[in-house]
Amino acid sequence: MLLALGVTIPGLDPFLGEEVKELLGRDVRGVVPGKVEFLATPEEILRLNYTSRTAIRFLILVSKEILDPINLESVKKSASSIEWSSFFSPSSTFAVRAERVGYHDFTSVEVAATVGEAVVEHFSSLGTRIRANLKRPDVVIRAYVSGNILLLGLDATGESLHKRGYRVFEHRTALNPVIAYSLVKLSGWLDSLPSDPSSVLVDPMCGGGTIPIEGVLAALRIPPGRWRRNYPVDHLSLFQGISQEEIFNREDSYIVDRDLNVLCFDISPKSIRGAMENAKSAGVYDKIEFDVRDASELISLNRISSVATDPPYELRTGRNRRIGETFHRMASALEEKLEHRFSAICAGPALPKLMAAMRNLKLVFKRRILYGGIEARLLAYERRGTGQEGH
Repeated sequence: MLLALGVTIPGLDPFLGEEVKELLGRDVRGVVPGKVEFLATPEEILRLNYTSRTAIRFLILVSKEILDPINLESVKKSASSIEWSSFFSPSSTFAVRAERVGYHDFTSVEVAATVGEAVVEHFSSLGTRIRANLKRPDVVIRAYVSGNILLLGLDATGESLHKRGYRVFEHRTALNPVIAYSLVKLSGWLDSLPSDPSSVLVDPMCGGGTIPIEGVLAALRIPPGRWRRNYPVDHLSLFQGISQEEIFNREDSYIVDRDLNVLCFDISPKSIRGAMENAKSAGVYDKIEFDVRDASELISLNRISSVATDPPYELRTGRNRRIGETFHRMASALEEKLEHRFSAICAGPALPKLMAAMRNLKLVFKRRILYGGIEARLLAYERRGTGQEGH
């Protein structure tokens, strides 16, 4: 059993922790924002790569240390204490990628160089040489510095898991699929399906369709890694002899086919055309109903079980007097017909407008996340007198 590290967008840690616990049945512990640790076998790490909807990547955690934020030598000391040769051979090339959050007297580049130096010195002490390859390494070591915490891990994922592979149309403000799935989960729609198969999921500002697509993929148990069936672990000794294809085929056997009620509409015909293309690429086109319609027309729907959406933030397009009115009309529909939850991610000038419009609903979830350099909020509302308070 290995100590593994799951990485996601800071603020989505609870979603990742809950998902890992559901998939593996083990306790998960938060380490620093955006990162959780847990025990897993190499096979389970590959399974998580293939099936996780909330993670960006998974690593084998080889060191977790308290460091001196003004002394780079503390990084060197931690990296030098690791038996790197027990994880990969000197015939493999390597690279170190470093990320740093907080105030330190050193840069991310210096952290990467220091850890790399420790790796070279370790193999030299054994009478061998190892080569670095910054562009196409066989093994990637990741160093995360958050405040006074240093995490060192071996990357078992490679390219970020949020790059699903089905997106052929790129909306100008395309939503990260990890956030899209989190919004669907937060809306309560997935949890409602076992007892109410006809439950309706609505995205009235769908853009490129990421939220409805992620919702359908989850409801049908289609692994998000289906478009990418290989992960860069061949040079890690702990993964030797493991068949990735067998693991993935087993997960594919859990896919189901069922009728779903998912509505995807947007005021932009171009966006709807793009959403349809993305849904076709994902193989879920026949599970979603598409329509060119204004979000303010939400009241016209016969039933609104759950709503998950990503409204404009008014950051690039300028302020829109109409968006406030649209939010208010949406809220009126929700006050009358919402069965489970309305969930959204919002930021910028649009955020206070959205929250003002939803004031007659009950705010049950509010969390800050950093997304694309923007401080955004994940929000969830219920009709008053229903449900339980959230996180």
